[in-house]
Amino acid sequence: MKTFLAAAGLLLALIIGCVIGAVAILSQGLPEVMALEDFSPPSSTIIMASDSSVIGEIALERRTPVTLDKVPPDLVRAVLAIEDHRYFDHIGINFLRIAKALVVDIVEGEAVQGGSTITQQLAKMLFLTPEKTVKRKVREAILAFEIEKMYTKEEILALYLNQIYLGNGAYGVAAAAKVYFDKPIEKLNLEECALIAALPKAPGKFDPFRHPDLAIERRNLVLSRMLELDWIDEKTYKEAVVKTIPQKSPESRMKDATFFVEAVRKELVEKLGHKMVYQGGLRVYTTLDATIQHAAEKALLAGILEVEGRNQRLRQKAPLEGALVLIDVKTGAVLAHSGGRDWYRNQFDRVMQAKRQMGSTFKPFVYAAALELNIPQSRTIVDAPVSYPGGVQGEPWQPQNYDREYKGRMTLRKALALSRNIPAIKMLDEVGIPAVTSMTKRLGLTSAMGEGLASALGVGSASLEQMTTAYATFASGGLRPEPYRIRAVFGPDGRNLWTEPPFARRAIDPRTAFLTSDILAGVVESGTGRKAASLPFPVAGKTGTTDDQRDASFIGFSSQFALGVWIGRDDNTPIGIGETGTRAALPIWVEVMSAVGQKYPPPPRAAPEEIEFAEIDIGTGLLAGGSCKETAMAAFAPDTKPKERCRR
Repeated sequence: MKTFLAAAGLLLALIIGCVIGAVAILSQGLPEVMALEDFSPPSSTIIMASDSSVIGEIALERRTPVTLDKVPPDLVRAVLAIEDHRYFDHIGINFLRIAKALVVDIVEGEAVQGGSTITQQLAKMLFLTPEKTVKRKVREAILAFEIEKMYTKEEILALYLNQIYLGNGAYGVAAAAKVYFDKPIEKLNLEECALIAALPKAPGKFDPFRHPDLAIERRNLVLSRMLELDWIDEKTYKEAVVKTIPQKSPESRMKDATFFVEAVRKELVEKLGHKMVYQGGLRVYTTLDATIQHAAEKALLAGILEVEGRNQRLRQKAPLEGALVLIDVKTGAVLAHSGGRDWYRNQFDRVMQAKRQMGSTFKPFVYAAALELNIPQSRTIVDAPVSYPGGVQGEPWQPQNYDREYKGRMTLRKALALSRNIPAIKMLDEVGIPAVTSMTKRLGLTSAMGEGLASALGVGSASLEQMTTAYATFASGGLRPEPYRIRAVFGPDGRNLWTEPPFARRAIDPRTAFLTSDILAGVVESGTGRKAASLPFPVAGKTGTTDDQRDASFIGFSSQFALGVWIGRDDNTPIGIGETGTRAALPIWVEVMSAVGQKYPPPPRAAPEEIEFAEIDIGTGLLAGGSCKETAMAAFAPDTKPKERCRR
């Protein structure tokens, strides 16, 4: 007997020695748990609209740190019930759970069973890899024991609740409350707490947006465990298990501003660096008007679908796209920006990245150059066949109007209103390409001209934002605003890191700007932009259509805002027969500008003191009188208004 006891004691000592030796070996290279004192998880950068509503988030991990006293007691109990209900009784290691898990692992021949306490899970998340091996489990237990010696249960639990991954990019319970329920964590009810507690085991498998049935099953398991532990009563349990779960991610509410948010993200990274933007917990205040943005997105998509509906027989490979941008003409603040119909399908931004032919939206720059040279809008020009050298294969170039017709003599105002090609080409020929090139460069269109007299027809390319900014210059009295989206950036400590003051530079004199605005008002009064005349405030602008209806656009402005709208396809194939700027883009522009005007009624447009006004016959350019049928009140530079009266 003594021999047996001696042998057993020796064996036990040997086992204990082996365990101690194994623990000593496996402890080598483990991180110091004191590092938890300085642990600071990366925080998300939050992007906000002008009303401080959240429109986007930038993060490697979507995380909102929260103190334990802010976590609802129901959520704490729900997590403990399903993950570690003896949490406050053990020393970081639950030997009973480990023994049960070890039996399963031995039977299976590999580490497949859980058994980890909350402290062990925290150790794994912060210090170890997720691999399922016995070696990792032992190292996890060692770390858990050390953590429990150095920190209180409350401190450990708070770290765990802030660190655990809960799916859909959410790290920590506060982030999960926002992602799944779009509410602060303090507002969660019991069934919502139970759903969040259901997620740590397998966030993808129990994702309520993708697998609602599995999510409900797991949530109800959490509730049943709480019932078994007498942490809720039978009545509360029965009421909670029949509750529904969220069917759609609240992120869909932020979908409106995705192109805008991406533009902001790129600018932030460029100026502040990737690490600060993705991990710095910044608060970014932007120029976006969330209400107008929503209305703009809605109008753009409806307009695209309407054009598609008219052209269902066309079998184009590229889907129909659209874009719009709204800019404050004085400050350059971008209030709305949509670079396409669906950012999640295609991230190409047609506001900033696409360089498209401008079509007839270029013509105002030709007339602006003429007005700058004191050529009045009452000046007449003949819309008739014309021929220039430099055509294909040595043949003369014989440009045509869109409708292949000619309307004879007319004023510059009428020629622009009706978007006649021949008068625009003739005027470019008269004022000279250098004068128009100078005008476009001052308006910010550095490479927009194209070549030769054909540039009057908008064969050059520019982005929608560049074009809208150029038009904004006419509305602002000749000051070209610099478009901006970020108003201010604050660090997590509230320190102001960056403020973007509005900036504008003098591009053209106020007189030329006003005269160009006035001639563009004629497009709305009696030309291709007549649909915009339905608005209850004055606007001006220009339609644009490129060859074969590959691009359709309308760019215009009130006294306060400039708005550009474009419709087309990314592969430059036709939109559809007859889909001009008037038909495809202008209705969208009117709907958006109507929403803008309702929220921001535009003030009256003020004319420079030297401007003179006269009612003219827009056919002959003479002062209105007698039986003139087509008349308009037009603006003139000093000593340029007509003196003879119309007699017809």
